[in-house]
Amino acid sequence: MTDHQVNALAYHRILDTLGAAGKTVNTNGIGAMAQCPAHDDNRPSLSLRPINDSVLVHCFAGCQTEAVLRAVNLEMRDLYDDRNGAVYMYPDGRKVHRSPSKQFHQSGNTQGRALFHADRIGSADTVYVPEGEKDVLVAEALGAVAVCSAMGAGKAHLADWEPLRGKHAIVVADKDEPGRKHATEVAELLDGLAASVRIVEAAVGKDLADHIGACKTLDELVSVEWEVPPVVLTRLADVEPERVSWLWPGRIPLGKLVTLDGDPGLGKSTLALSIAAPVTTGGEWPDGALCEHPGGVLLLSAEDGLADTIRPRLDAAGADVSKVHAVQGVPIDDKGTLRSPTIADITALEAAIRNTDARLLVIDVLMAYLPTGTDSHKDQDIRSTLSRLAAMADRTNCAVLMIRHLTKASGRDPIYRGGGSIGIVGAARAGLLVASDPDDNDRRVLASVKSNLGPVPESLAYRLIDSPEHGCARVQWDGKTDHTAHTLLTEPTSEVEGENPAKEFIKDYLGSHGGEASAADVLKEGRTAGFNDQELKDARRRCRKPKIRSRKASFGNGWVWAIDPDQGGNPPEGGNQGGEGGGNQHMPPSPPSGDDLLPSANPLGAPTDSTPGKTLRVEQALAKARNAHPVPEFELPAGPDRCPRCGFHVPTQGHREDCRQATVIA
Repeated sequence: MTDHQVNALAYHRILDTLGAAGKTVNTNGIGAMAQCPAHDDNRPSLSLRPINDSVLVHCFAGCQTEAVLRAVNLEMRDLYDDRNGAVYMYPDGRKVHRSPSKQFHQSGNTQGRALFHADRIGSADTVYVPEGEKDVLVAEALGAVAVCSAMGAGKAHLADWEPLRGKHAIVVADKDEPGRKHATEVAELLDGLAASVRIVEAAVGKDLADHIGACKTLDELVSVEWEVPPVVLTRLADVEPERVSWLWPGRIPLGKLVTLDGDPGLGKSTLALSIAAPVTTGGEWPDGALCEHPGGVLLLSAEDGLADTIRPRLDAAGADVSKVHAVQGVPIDDKGTLRSPTIADITALEAAIRNTDARLLVIDVLMAYLPTGTDSHKDQDIRSTLSRLAAMADRTNCAVLMIRHLTKASGRDPIYRGGGSIGIVGAARAGLLVASDPDDNDRRVLASVKSNLGPVPESLAYRLIDSPEHGCARVQWDGKTDHTAHTLLTEPTSEVEGENPAKEFIKDYLGSHGGEASAADVLKEGRTAGFNDQELKDARRRCRKPKIRSRKASFGNGWVWAIDPDQGGNPPEGGNQGGEGGGNQHMPPSPPSGDDLLPSANPLGAPTDSTPGKTLRVEQALAKARNAHPVPEFELPAGPDRCPRCGFHVPTQGHREDCRQATVIA
């Protein structure tokens, strides 16, 4: 026993009170034995043991602790030095406050995941894992190393168990159904992480504190047999095949999770309510499909007011607002006190969906409704939370639309741009994206990021227009668009046309050659000007005013880049001008992936964007292109085996890299 324990206020308070009541008190090396005031005790049968800032009390005759204290006018709070209870400090800054009546609250770093006293494990080989902090202190008083999680029963998976890697873990279960379930969950989490895992229970009482209070040792804890639950198998021959049911065909499947991602300010919430409207009325979707599964709509909205924002937007969208319900909170007492709901409130949400016959649950935004302690960037946390939400969606046949903001990591694959862990879109069966239209600043585009249950649907354009009678904006659909999630997010939305030197080079080069030229020639001259091939190909795709088309030339003659005549370009006179009035009405369409089939070359030491003097080289290359006199294809340069385009000998490496002209000149 330490000096701190000997001087424990609660311990001496109780001893003094028993002595004043005329009870015999005999102290020993670990505590005291006294006559129990709750029964006729001729022989001292009451054990008192100081542990940290509290006292363990056990009557061997079976008297309850409350009865023992009440017999000498004491209360449960008299077991603590601080009669308000105990405060337990975790190594990551979390503070857990527990009252004598077992109520608790947290302060400090409440999002922490550390185990209580994980910083004291050190090189210990064996670690005890009881359910609560008091039991950890009891084990430590006996010289053992112990930890516990702050999350309590059913939430052990939220703690960081990594400090127990390679240790021998002894999980101490409370002797009731929740305690045994918690111990099994901890054991499963440690299985494969710890060197060994064993579950034990108190030989006397409910928990480790009761066991030690009864003067038992750690070695006298009773082992409990436990097994990892067997895997449940389903034979596929017993599964009746079903077709996917769609709330919005191709975009929002019924009974599944769907993400809707986009930057702030693009009207995601307005769009979500516009999507909700046809669900409530059984009306048409923007692409003309009919909503074949009408029903109610449930809203979890953390950012908008019901009266001044959500209701007007629903009215403007033509929704039947009698079928739309907003979740305000979850009751925590019989006085009507509410707490904020989370997506972990599965039972409550499922009941609400069934009571309102909801076919769509909108979560706006997802991060605001993650349960406390969930790290949105940790895949394990997210998948554990969303798996239960997905199972609920499947049971209720209700689509769940989860709205997220985009991260700032531009240029990445769209599937990685949504906020939080990749596990979010991984759990979803479909993913949607909202982005500005690069061709029209006033338009938005709804595109598909992923579609696990069917082909990727075409993107739809829309505008946010004013609805004066409702005092808000509403969605006006603007038809289909060729933009995809990839083109929307790889496009530098802040770039002003004309500021990209590679774009200007391509447009000037093609302009000096009558509006079109061999792609190989453009790439060759571009390399001379200091651009690499991929830079030029990307610039060609991003040219908007005018657009630069890529098409296959005649068989065996490679690819051609040409200014789109419908975009205000200058096609060559008498050349291949598609459309009405063009010289060749039978020109084949331009393959979409022509650039990717071009040879890519970036000679060692070629200039880059940061190379000094690049602007001068661009100007020189353009001047050369404007003043050049291309050799007609029927006119050969000197030498019978030279290429008419690049001048290299056809069989040489130089010809193959610079031109790829397949025709050998005889």
